[in-house]
Amino acid sequence: MSGLPPRVSVAGRAWRAFRDLRPEEALFVVGFIPSSIVTVWANLAASSHLFESALVRLAAATLLAATIPWLERSRHRLAARPRLASVADFFRTMLPFVLCIAVYTNLHDTVRFVNPNDIHQHLVALEDWLFGGQPVVWAEQYITRARTEVFSAFYATFFMIAPSAVIVLWTTGKKREAREALLGVILCFYTGYLLYLVFPAAPPRLYLESLGMFSVNLRGGPITNFQESLIRMMPHDASRAAFPSLHAGVSTVALYYAWKYSRWYFPLLLFVVTGLLVSTVYLRHHYVVDLIAGVMLLPWVLWITPRFDRWWNAGRPPGQDRNHLLEAAKG
Repeated sequence: MSGLPPRVSVAGRAWRAFRDLRPEEALFVVGFIPSSIVTVWANLAASSHLFESALVRLAAATLLAATIPWLERSRHRLAARPRLASVADFFRTMLPFVLCIAVYTNLHDTVRFVNPNDIHQHLVALEDWLFGGQPVVWAEQYITRARTEVFSAFYATFFMIAPSAVIVLWTTGKKREAREALLGVILCFYTGYLLYLVFPAAPPRLYLESLGMFSVNLRGGPITNFQESLIRMMPHDASRAAFPSLHAGVSTVALYYAWKYSRWYFPLLLFVVTGLLVSTVYLRHHYVVDLIAGVMLLPWVLWITPRFDRWWNAGRPPGQDRNHLLEAAKG
């Protein structure tokens, strides 16, 4: 019996499986567990069923995340089919972004259950000091139905900006750079999530509206109406995800990696990002100081991304932190 390998505890197997994850996947696990607990707690604490959609997203994210260990176990079997291996690796590469958004949507609605000390009144005071008033109120003079529809279209691009940069790098053969850009984007997201908890702030469309500061309604066409219907699916007074603006932070990070690795794509992305950032103020989703704080996340992301990657992959065999399925197919 002494020749048998030692039995590994459940905790040991779980830890080993966790350490086998890519760094961006590990970040999801670290963020998903506490956010899930808060989501369930918020659902139980709420007097209505406003958070039921969050539980559906929670279940969907759990099922998607379960594909990661399956892909890891299947990589040698997939090696015999290089094309399928490549598709599976692309799916695994992009999956952490999708899962990151699942954490975002649930945290978006539940911050106030963790920290009820709102700071939006201080953001308004800061904007009064900086600009002599509220830029989102000043922008009312430019509101038309057509502009509202155009800016709603720009606003809808947010969840496509970061993955588009990653996909462009991937499809042009820069897979390592695509992974680097994805990790930077995800680190920006999770940094923003932590700051949401420290600095809970309702967006202008909620806080300034509650103060009766708007005199012009935002009316557009089908794009605007669709976005408003999505917003109405969330608890109307729950949003505390204004400061810092991840619309600005994540988009700036994506722009940086486009500039660094894909200069031809940078001007196209810059046009879309500019429209997006203007839309966040025009549509009353962000204060201008939110955007400034979001852009200021870029230096932190550029500093932490390579260091976190090296730390997570320290001691691994060469190549284990890279594109497993592709390397197995080549082998």
